[in-house]
Parts: sequence; structure tokens; C-alpha cells
Amino acid sequence: MTKTLVNRTIRVMSRHESRRNFLRKFALVGSALVTAPLDFLLKPVSAYAAVCGPGAECNQGWSVFCCTVNRGVNKCPPGTFVGGWWRASGSSYCCDSGGGAGSRYYIDCHPECECTSGCGPFCTSSCLACKCRCNNVSSTCDRRRICCNVFRYGQCHTEIGCSGGVACRVVTCTPPYVLFDSCGSSLRTDNATAQHTAPCLSGPCT
Repeated sequence: MTKTLVNRTIRVMSRHESRRNFLRKFALVGSALVTAPLDFLLKPVSAYAAVCGPGAECNQGWSVFCCTVNRGVNKCPPGTFVGGWWRASGSSYCCDSGGGAGSRYYIDCHPECECTSGCGPFCTSSCLACKCRCNNVSSTCDRRRICCNVFRYGQCHTEIGCSGGVACRVVTCTPPYVLFDSCGSSLRTDNATAQHTAPCLSGPCT
């Protein structure tokens, strides 16, 4: 029965789509079934919403994930630095020692200023190569903001006194002060981000 349904779906979708669009959409549905099967099958959500989770649209105010804009790499892109971090508890993407939802850490990557004077603590837009915009790349549902959120948690690279807004976010299940010598352990929290994700990130832990 499953094979029949899949074959029928392929035939119907392929009649109205170019090969590239068809493969992109079919892969997205597959990702939704793998990463969030119950949400996708049992709730009225799209494949995009099932894969990207909450807060994925630009107007919701969150910063884009770095892997979305950095060729799939979950690291700060060139021209940016680790500026600060926060923790979200109860994330299904990081399991604790007992297999339950654990702590997930979000690391903000800030663009470096191109000016050497007139900065404090954020550069003016004329001193930044990275301009505020929405991520409108059609191949991903991570439509969040790039270089728009002008604030800094500030536990990392305290020797850098001036920066731009948040270019993108890196995520990890390991505390940033363990990963980076430049980061301190002063805790900031935002549990509202615990289920934020993107197609380029790994799915929930098991």
C-alpha cells in the first residue's frame, strides 16, 4: 500500500512540476516525515513548518541559522565572529543523559566592522558589508533575518568592542565556553527558541 501511494503521489506531482521543483518539494516532504513525522501527518502544518519549526518567518524577528547561509556549515561564516550565546532548555534536539529533552545552545555570529573609528558599541550601516535583509532563498523554509537584530549578549570575544548586528546563529548541544576559549560562562536563557530548527540541521535526538 505504501509503495502504491508513493508512486501515485510521484505521478500526480510530476505532471505539474519541473524536475528541479519536483525533486526539491519531494525531498522536503521526506525531510518532514523524518524529522517531525507526527506533526506533519497528524497536525495541519505544511512540510515547511514541520521541518523548520516555529519562528521561521522573517517578520517573527529571529536570526537565520548559519548553516542556511553558510553552505550547510554550522559555523560562523567568514567575516563574522562569535559574539555571545544563550541557552534554551527542554529542546528535543539535544537529549540529556536520561534520553529526555536537554539544553541547546545558540551562538550569535556578528559581522566585523570595516571602520576603525566612530563605533560604539555597534558599527553604522556604512561600516558593514552585511546589510539587514530577510533570507528569501526559495530552497529553504528558514526565512529568518540576516544582520538585522542589533544587540549582543557579549560573553565571547570581549576584546572586540564594536560589531554589527547578528548575522546568523550556530547551534550546539555543548556549552560554548567549552568549545571556545574566547567565551565566558555567564548564562543567558531564552527557552522560546528550544524548537527552532532548519533543514540543514540534524533532527531530534533519539
